[in-house]
Amino acid sequence: MFIYIADVIPIIIAFQCILFAIVLFTDSGPKMISNRYLAVFLIMLGLQFTAITIGSFKSKIPFIEITMCAYGFAYGPLLFLYSNSLIYKSFQFRINHLLHFIPFVAIVLITIFGYSSCSKIGIVMYISLIAYTILAVIKIVSYRNILKKTHSFMGRVNLVWLQWTFIIFCCALILDIFDHIFLSVDIYAGISSVHLTILILINWIFYKGLKQPQLFLGISELEQEIFKETHKKTSYDFPDSDEQEELEKIQKYMEDTEIYTDFDLNLKDLSETLKISPRRLSFLINTYFGKNFMSFVNEYRIKKAMLRLANPKDEGETILEIMYEVGFNSKSSFNTLFKKQTGFTPSEYKKRQTQM
Repeated sequence: MFIYIADVIPIIIAFQCILFAIVLFTDSGPKMISNRYLAVFLIMLGLQFTAITIGSFKSKIPFIEITMCAYGFAYGPLLFLYSNSLIYKSFQFRINHLLHFIPFVAIVLITIFGYSSCSKIGIVMYISLIAYTILAVIKIVSYRNILKKTHSFMGRVNLVWLQWTFIIFCCALILDIFDHIFLSVDIYAGISSVHLTILILINWIFYKGLKQPQLFLGISELEQEIFKETHKKTSYDFPDSDEQEELEKIQKYMEDTEIYTDFDLNLKDLSETLKISPRRLSFLINTYFGKNFMSFVNEYRIKKAMLRLANPKDEGETILEIMYEVGFNSKSSFNTLFKKQTGFTPSEYKKRQTQM
């Protein structure tokens, strides 16, 4: 039996999927539910590529061949639910989640009774995959907006890696559509570009997914409610006496305690120290300071950084040390926000201050 190079990639994909799925199923940590969804996704992918591998060796099994399109109806829901499990802190498996998999089960059952439907519903499968991808991306965008309203940093919890997961997934999907409807997208020696993209996707998800911080496990229901409330139109122009007192209290506390230097500061923590409810605090910051919570806190951090750059503790103090001291833990975020607020990069600003 001769093995072509094009046959090796499906074997690697099938092997990695099963191996990674076993690792994920053995996890009992705080991301257990997320990892279960990801493991099932990998198992499905592993089974499909096992079938592809069997077919490449001329060992065709009719049932496996005519159910190949069924997997496509499982990938979308699994990735969508996986995304939701990362985004929402209160996410739990519910029976109604199984409704997403009705098309997958229906195709398998139809096949068992001797009917082949893949040739008739291929377009529907692609539409399903595209729809679930769009829904997941919308959720990620909403999640980031909520973070800005309730947290003072994004860092590694902004799920940029998940966004790239869907970008890679979409690349594989587009290539697959083009390959089936228009013309072959195989590369050298019959190597499928679709298979290569999926191989990249698997390793990307597994590597990036496991690297995500365990302590931050999504946004809470309260944070979702606060986000919705801040988007309601209001007719408030000027604060009344009580609101003015609260605004002054917030400003004084921020300036006196420098609580903003805690890079992990969030709306809930600040509300507890100020004895103001999270909803009320969010309302005051958004309505009268005209900023979301993240911008509000970062403005204090940048002002503190400007003072520190102009008046360093000693000649050897670095910009990186100042960055951490004022509450940032990401150099790229610090540089971007500093330039946005001052018009200069931190190094340019420091240089100007020394020349004055």
